[in-house]
Amino acid sequence: MIEYQNVSHSYQGNGNILKQLTFTIKEGEFFVLVGPSGSGKTTTLKLINRLIEQTDGDILFQGKRLKDYDLRELRLETGYVLQQIALFPNLTVAENIALIPEMTGMDKAEIVAKTCQLLTKVGLDPDQYLSRLPQDLSGGERQRVGILRAIIANPKVLLMDEPFSALDPISKDQLQGLIKDLHEEFGMTTVFVTHDMDEAVKLADRISLMKDGQIVQIGTPDELRYQPANDFVRQFMQTRGGA
Repeated sequence: MIEYQNVSHSYQGNGNILKQLTFTIKEGEFFVLVGPSGSGKTTTLKLINRLIEQTDGDILFQGKRLKDYDLRELRLETGYVLQQIALFPNLTVAENIALIPEMTGMDKAEIVAKTCQLLTKVGLDPDQYLSRLPQDLSGGERQRVGILRAIIANPKVLLMDEPFSALDPISKDQLQGLIKDLHEEFGMTTVFVTHDMDEAVKLADRISLMKDGQIVQIGTPDELRYQPANDFVRQFMQTRGGA
């Protein structure tokens, strides 16, 4: 589905942020990039929708180099959810969710019907929430709306960059369960960044543990827990709640 081939990235004067990454994300899997701050996980994620361009190597998406895709086409096929959801403050919940499907040419009636269906699915009553502005929502509610905006047009890939790290524990736990359910229901390939190994273990089909711009180990949660590649993996699993 997504294949990194000797991918490196550097910023001028700062040396390599990523160092010859070679790995594959399988279609339909929940793939989590985890590691300490500065390990390169967010940079690795942003290469997928070309918010950042690698300086060396190639990334293939469905067998085609990312560089060969039309950028607009690529981003319409890629949902993106950030820690701080960038909802447009002057647009209602319905209008925020409709932005991407309108760009893809989805019928207006279908957008409304699907918006109501998705809001109900995530526990937000359409009658109460369609006309609300972002300022009238809690952090968890804004995050739900942001997730729906990212998935309503059925993207092939959903990218999530520490989306729950700013939430209270109860909201975080609820949204972790919600995104796992949505991932399985819609069959999306999900790439998720976190610094929290407990979150990674809860969500991932496979985990990529990174350090200093390199991949230390890729495997299932049980493989990292019971077959750690080295002391760094073992200690990270223990100190971050993954043991």
